[in-house]
Amino acid sequence: MFGKGHEEITINLGGKNLYYFKNGEVSNVQPNHYFLEDLLGSQIELFSCIVGNNGSGKTTILNQIANSHYCWYVIEGKGEYEYEVVDNIEHIHRVYYSPYLHHKTFDSVRNNSKELSKYAMISLDNHGDSGLLDDFLKAHHSENMKRWVEFNHFYKQQEFLQVSLPVFSTVDILLNHFDYSLIRPDRFHETSEQLRPAIKLITQKIKDEQAIREGEIRQSRTQKTRTNKVHDLIRFEYDLYELLIGKLVSILERAGNHYLNEGYIPKNYHEELAARSVRESILWFLENAGVFAGKEVYSFSAHVSGIKLTDYILSIVTTESFKDNWRKIHVSQEEAHQIIQLYETFNNSFINEWFEYDKTPMFFFTPDIVISSGEQAFLNLFSLLFYHAQNIKNKVDVDYHSFDTIPKIGKDIMLLLDEGDNAFHPQWKKEYVKYIRDTVPIIFKGYKIQIIITSHDPLTLSDFPKNNVVFMQKVGGRTRIGNSESKLTLGANVSDLLKDSFFINDGQIGSFIAGVIDSIINLITSKGNTKKLKRGQINEIQRIILALDEPILKFKLAEMLSRALGTEDFERQLIDDEIQRLIERRRSL
Repeated sequence: MFGKGHEEITINLGGKNLYYFKNGEVSNVQPNHYFLEDLLGSQIELFSCIVGNNGSGKTTILNQIANSHYCWYVIEGKGEYEYEVVDNIEHIHRVYYSPYLHHKTFDSVRNNSKELSKYAMISLDNHGDSGLLDDFLKAHHSENMKRWVEFNHFYKQQEFLQVSLPVFSTVDILLNHFDYSLIRPDRFHETSEQLRPAIKLITQKIKDEQAIREGEIRQSRTQKTRTNKVHDLIRFEYDLYELLIGKLVSILERAGNHYLNEGYIPKNYHEELAARSVRESILWFLENAGVFAGKEVYSFSAHVSGIKLTDYILSIVTTESFKDNWRKIHVSQEEAHQIIQLYETFNNSFINEWFEYDKTPMFFFTPDIVISSGEQAFLNLFSLLFYHAQNIKNKVDVDYHSFDTIPKIGKDIMLLLDEGDNAFHPQWKKEYVKYIRDTVPIIFKGYKIQIIITSHDPLTLSDFPKNNVVFMQKVGGRTRIGNSESKLTLGANVSDLLKDSFFINDGQIGSFIAGVIDSIINLITSKGNTKKLKRGQINEIQRIILALDEPILKFKLAEMLSRALGTEDFERQLIDDEIQRLIERRRSL
């Protein structure tokens, strides 16, 4: 790495060899004696970790790798000393993840990169629109919920189920509102003029048919509560049909004026629609209408999956499904997954050279339970990776930071996971690397993967050979890269890792209690202080010593207090209590 304001820096990530650069050229190559190829498996080719104190530049390193700025790269070949030095890695699809809502993310994402940071996803989930914070968060949480449901469904099918993910007994689904002017043909701007009258007839039929059915219910009502629920069912059905038409018109409007006079529909559409119900009218329109460009014709029959979507939803909705109002229903997690699948099929059917993918959602999804921060962290990380892998598979390219990413993706993927284990329980942190190794190859099946993570957790670090770890330390306002040869990592215990690899100074207990202990030592060792201690102060010191759970520290402080006071009663009591505890422990074995 090179750039303004610092000397060039060589960062080794733990491949077969260690490389040293000088003046932009490789000056030396040494074998990596800690390279453990058998740990990597067949699909993950290299797994590395970047550690360091706060502000040392871990995120900056990932930024540089993702954006290919100011870097030379060593690409290793199959042979022992086979390598190539290149000035960019744009043939590798680079995916950056961060759980944080950074004020500023990457300045730019170069070709073949994807940003999955919290900031980027909030922007993406709101279709790039500006709006009120509440609207932003509502849309973001809904898209998050969709990703969680889909990942849960995928995860439950795997054999390695190591984390018990939250089960959503019900998922709330709220119908979105499209701008009503979109389904007012007199206000259309870009929809084909030949199609507008038919759309107007369908939207009017929705109102008329709904009014007729509600009138029939009012005439035959027997119980007010029951009647209200039936009215809710009818209102939901026709609002759903109106939503489907609104979505279709939204897509037509997004096409611009490309098909302003290039729509087609049979001349007898008025008679055909008049003879059909709302559902059958929409189906007939999709099967018989379309647009053209020159001699090429595009039929809307490719989008009849929209009817399959509405059919499924109406098949599972009952009078007991509604929550708060008739536009919100609650369904099971599996039903929510099926709705998401059908909706994505309908939405993805517009991915072609005729139309653009429309991110504006038809539904908002919310969970029925409060999810812990740790569970959210796990779901956010792996569901986003799964979501991106599915988009690659379905050729969905939605990104407000770069363009035409999908065509550039080959068989190489680099994952840059910036503190993805944030908010994990210590047990989950201990399993973090294993979760990644087990899950990522299945999510990105068929790809060659390189992974670089950043972490503050010593348990995570113990899963890496030392040369797979980059040690960064900020000293005097400048960042230094540490010598990995002198560090302890693979299989090392937590205490050694904290001291050796995470630059923790002044012991390995909390700074607050360390300060309290220092105060106690000063009180009982300074000349003349013990004679001035009041009985209340002595009792407080004894209570603190009694509460300490580190036995060596506890008994040493008790010994020091005994010497200072000239009485061994307190120390003797501690020893008697410990003897009794050991006796009880011996009896229980």
